[in-house]
Amino acid sequence: RARAMSLRRVAARGAHIACKCAATPSVRTWRPLETAELACASRELARCRRGPRNFASSPIEDSDIFGVGGSQGIDTYTSKGFVIGGVEYQGNVFLYQELSLLWGVKTVEEITPDALVAAHIVDPAPDILIVGCGNKIEALPAETLEFFRNTETMLEVLDTPNAIATYNILVQEGRQVAAALLLPSA
Repeated sequence: RARAMSLRRVAARGAHIACKCAATPSVRTWRPLETAELACASRELARCRRGPRNFASSPIEDSDIFGVGGSQGIDTYTSKGFVIGGVEYQGNVFLYQELSLLWGVKTVEEITPDALVAAHIVDPAPDILIVGCGNKIEALPAETLEFFRNTETMLEVLDTPNAIATYNILVQEGRQVAAALLLPSA
């Protein structure tokens, strides 16, 4: 059974020429697999492929490295917008779990409670709202800070590159995090 498992792993990796370890605990010698052993590995791999698949289309596509529930990580930003889950959004964005919205705010002064209405109406409410201010951290309007003091959502204000990194880390941890991001100027 151990030999079949190692052959399955070798075959699954797509190795054209496989080697088998005839090992002693201290010394390992390698020899090419015999034709019969390769045929056995092929049959074993084919048998595994016929079994039920518990993933969407492939194990790689099914793995959710960005947390629970389909939360999307931010791949990068460009001079025109943000790349989120492989899709480029041209302009500023608001993100929460699977929700990716273009955000009409252009400056930090425009970040009011009304501009962040999406953060108040989503259910469940995010634990943290990260605001990316562009190239540098800037103070949000007093009414926005006061509004978030009275809610269950904690407000974190950062420059956009650090906001992206923080958002991605928190999403990977499975946290309920939202991001409102202004595009850094060139």
